[in-house]
Amino acid sequence: MQKHKHIDPELKLLVPPYGGALVDLVVEPRERAELTQEATELSSLQLSPRSLCDLELLAVGAFSPLRRFMNRAEYLSVLEHMRLPDGTLWPIPITLPVDNAAGLTGKRVGLRSPSNHLIAIMEIEEIFEREMELEPQMVCGTSSEDHSLVAEMRTWGKYYLSGSLKVLELPQHYDFPELRLTPAQVRDRLEHINSMHDFDIATLDEMMAMLAGADRQRARAA
Repeated sequence: MQKHKHIDPELKLLVPPYGGALVDLVVEPRERAELTQEATELSSLQLSPRSLCDLELLAVGAFSPLRRFMNRAEYLSVLEHMRLPDGTLWPIPITLPVDNAAGLTGKRVGLRSPSNHLIAIMEIEEIFEREMELEPQMVCGTSSEDHSLVAEMRTWGKYYLSGSLKVLELPQHYDFPELRLTPAQVRDRLEHINSMHDFDIATLDEMMAMLAGADRQRARAA
């Protein structure tokens, strides 16, 4: 069996997470119990499958350095410059659309999955109107509904919400659970590879196939 040898144990395999630190929005069990109780007194917003996917990616740090759905300044900066206000490269807005935002400013609301499971609590700090014509043109390069994402955008609500998030639990997935690795789990596995003085090609190939499969499943979920 072919081996990779002479791996420097001091060699750093991983670059820092994008933005410098890996975001984790999932609360500890004690706080989760308190927030679950609080949620019984709160209004709720039911998320679309797309928004639920975005919330999960925010929660586990796949969208690091983002810690929330974008506010207006971030939204416009990304639309116009493909960068966050601090200059960090970011390709498209990550936003939470709603149809009716009346009375939500400053409120805490539960965010629920399409099947009504409580996923997170959001403190709404900003509400702003979408750029209904600019956004599809800047994101998709067209305003034609022949583009599937443009057609989907036409169904979104008129307003976007932004505010701090406390995630109680991640959405449940029953397909390919062995491939649904969080960024932290992927980094742990890669660090484990790096810690091995000798490892065989089959082990590395198996790991890379698993990571590629996880990427494909997340892309389909989005």
